[in-house]
Amino acid sequence: MGNGKIKQAKELTEDDILKLCIVSQFSKEEILFCYKNFIADCPRGKLSKKDFQNIYKKIYPGNKTTKFSSRIFDVYDRNKDGFLDFEEFLKAYKITTGSDLNEKLKVAFEIYDLNNDGVLDKKEMFETLCNIYTMAGIDQKNKGYKKLAEEKVNIIYNRFNLKRDNFLTLQEFIQCYLNDESLKKILNATFLEQKPHNFPNGPKSYREYHSEAIQKALSL
Repeated sequence: MGNGKIKQAKELTEDDILKLCIVSQFSKEEILFCYKNFIADCPRGKLSKKDFQNIYKKIYPGNKTTKFSSRIFDVYDRNKDGFLDFEEFLKAYKITTGSDLNEKLKVAFEIYDLNNDGVLDKKEMFETLCNIYTMAGIDQKNKGYKKLAEEKVNIIYNRFNLKRDNFLTLQEFIQCYLNDESLKKILNATFLEQKPHNFPNGPKSYREYHSEAIQKALSL
């Protein structure tokens, strides 16, 4: 049997830092700041889906967070190895704290596109809205939350599905965000309105970052 010790992540080399600077457009100092805090919470240098889901469970104890947090994890896990490594985390951090709205909306679209076919059907939109409502605890306050989700989906598709084919394209999805204030609040649950990063006065840890982002985004 093993000794139960966690294998520690390796230190970043200069080549590692240079690569991360290129993919994230962060400075060396910013990357080292993020890495220090990431490793504090993830000593192995990677985060499992279960650990990721536990972050949400701790932020919203008693609420049903597993489905939505699992979907976010799947989108962020670009190499599909079942873990978030530091590079994947940094790329997600760049998008969610950056100022490029189109980039943020593309990631949000991916999160809603449950079958990954490049369009959103009504079922995907309904399921995702229900998952957001249950994560926020709205299902406990309003037993008719599924009805609310269904009504919102119908409004969205009537207003923005110009082809009337019951599928939203990325461009139609972007128009939804830009022109529907109530939907904008819902979409913010995917961190669309995070303020630009501010080092070194930002969140002290990976979990704190998610806590601040989610609590702000889910002020529905």
